[in-house]
Parts: sequence; C-alpha cells; structure tokens
Amino acid sequence: MKKIPAKNYFVLLVLLIGVVFVTLFGASFYNNNLKKTSSLYKYANHMSSNDLKEYLSESSSLVIYISDKYDLTKEDVEDNLKDKIIELNLYNNFVYVDYKEFNDKFLEYFNNTYNTNLNVGMLPTIIIYNDGIIENIYYSLDIDAINDLNLGGVK
Repeated sequence: MKKIPAKNYFVLLVLLIGVVFVTLFGASFYNNNLKKTSSLYKYANHMSSNDLKEYLSESSSLVIYISDKYDLTKEDVEDNLKDKIIELNLYNNFVYVDYKEFNDKFLEYFNNTYNTNLNVGMLPTIIIYNDGIIENIYYSLDIDAINDLNLGGVK
C-alpha cells in the first residue's frame, strides 16, 4: 500500500478552510444584500434615524411609516398603502423607517421633542407629521385602517 504524503493532508485542510470561509461570506452577503424586503421599502424614501432627525426639521409635513423591512406578512397592507401614496402623489412626503432605527436613545429624543409616547412594538405604525407637530399615530395597521387613513392634508 502506498503512503500518502503529508503535504496532501495540508492541501486538504486549506481547501476545507476555504470552503467554510466562502460559505460564511456568501451567507453574510445574502443576509445583507439579497434577503427579500418589503416592496414598499424598495418603493419609498427610506432613511436612518439621523437622517429622519434632519428631515423632520426641514420638512413641513410627512407620513412616516415604521415597520420591519423583512416582515413580508403585511404585504397586502403595504400594497394598499402604496396605492394610496400614488393616488395622493405623496412620493416626496412619505418616509419608510425600519423599526430597528428607533433605538432607545432615538425613541427618547423623538418622544421628548414631539411630546409623544411612541411605541414601536406595535408594527406597522404610521406617524402623521404636520407643521412641526405629530398629528396622529396609527398602530398595528391592517387593510381597513389603511383605507380609513386621511392623508389628504399631507402635502
């Protein structure tokens, strides 16, 4: 029986480590870039909490939609909302914020600045911001709630 050289074992070890590295890199790339997101998230203006702070100080009226961009269970609600945005031409006044942007520090800033008691645990949530104040906050939206929303005053 022929003896296998030690360098062959070393080559095999390097190949195995390479396969593990490529697999982990591919999984990370998929989770960060290719994972399916909400169609409304792709369609709307989405921003971070820091961008939202600036945007609120510069804008007179906004509709802020807070949801989990990877939660695809509310697709009908978001499709209905997208239709409403198109109908009312709210492209520039609609902002999608991933709920993860509302960390404790930003949530405290938001509640203190706008005198609200925002609870991002009841998703999806819509905030109507008009002339520097929060007019309404709608929690746990469903299709009926979207149909009843009055967004006509947001321009």
